[in-house]
Amino acid sequence: MKKEYQVTESELFDFFNGKLSVEEEKEILEWKEACDENRELFDVMRKENLILKEVVRVQLIKGDYSSIQGRIIPRRHRAFKLKYWGVAAAIVVGVIFSVSLWQYSSMDNNKEISHVGAPARAAILELSGGERHYLGGSEIEFKEQDGMQLAVSEGKVVYDKKTGEDVEKEEEVLVFNKITVPRGAGLYRILLSDGSVIWLNSDSRLEYPEKFALEERRVRISGEAFFDVARDTMRPFVVETALQSVSVLGTKFNVSAYPSEPVLTTLASGKVKVMSVSEMDSVVLLPGEQSVLSVNADNLSVRQVKISDVVSWKDGIINIENMSLREILKVVSRAYDVDFNTELLPADDIILRGSISSDESLGVFLAVLSKVADVKFKMKTDGKIEVQKIN
Repeated sequence: MKKEYQVTESELFDFFNGKLSVEEEKEILEWKEACDENRELFDVMRKENLILKEVVRVQLIKGDYSSIQGRIIPRRHRAFKLKYWGVAAAIVVGVIFSVSLWQYSSMDNNKEISHVGAPARAAILELSGGERHYLGGSEIEFKEQDGMQLAVSEGKVVYDKKTGEDVEKEEEVLVFNKITVPRGAGLYRILLSDGSVIWLNSDSRLEYPEKFALEERRVRISGEAFFDVARDTMRPFVVETALQSVSVLGTKFNVSAYPSEPVLTTLASGKVKVMSVSEMDSVVLLPGEQSVLSVNADNLSVRQVKISDVVSWKDGIINIENMSLREILKVVSRAYDVDFNTELLPADDIILRGSISSDESLGVFLAVLSKVADVKFKMKTDGKIEVQKIN
């Protein structure tokens, strides 16, 4: 009796990328010719591999490394589904789905979801007087005129008209304007009048003074921002969040301060001092270090991180580094302005890591998650996307 070979999906990708030995390639070809179903599966995997090379790179790894086994595909029987079986799967997936491949996935109501692209909403500038402006483009530049910071977006200058009485009052206290980047709006690059640059992520808010004080440069943020601070030894740059403050002279760092989440401060270069709002706890960070302030602001710790993973969002890459599925869905909610219902997910969440371009559609992102996390997505009548484990 002829031996019934078995092949893993990872072996097929290795075959297409020339990573197998001559003997292994021979076995793959024998399996391919064994039946029509094997040939069909071979062609599907080959097309997925080509799409990967031409469109975008996706690498998602299921996070249980106790057993490294690929999903088994009998060589004479088609058993191919777009998911992994159990915690044993821990292979690299590089798949971008075309419309036809998207329909081949296990997702429900995919027609409603897959056509949702990366939204393009505008940031909002709210002046201290209450006037609101919608800012086009993705770059905002601040110029100083008579001590006031003016916002320039797509060549348009926005400023607050004030009476002499207003100006006189503001000499006593700093007055802050506000820039809000809503969910699904992508990221904005902000050039301050002192030469500092700020990248503001989706679902984030920056508050800045109409003019910097003589002794310091102070801004406030909620959400996530990357700072490239122009050096000024006479005026430190201070970033406030609801739970902490970061003080620098000139450096590059990232702050993630979303509501109900730990505050993460990551240093790319230079040196920063992080202090909790109670001023009871503080740390000085070195490049490559990340401080973690608990949600209750009662614990401040430091850990080593890979800087490129933390700040990839400002280059248009959604990075997933050892995140649970629920954490990933929070990121997706901010990037695409959608809401998920996760009540049907089990308590024991899986851990994933990888990256995908933020230019990709919601359908592509969810298709990959469906494949590697054994879940399906369904659009409900309330507008939320229900997430359910596939048994």
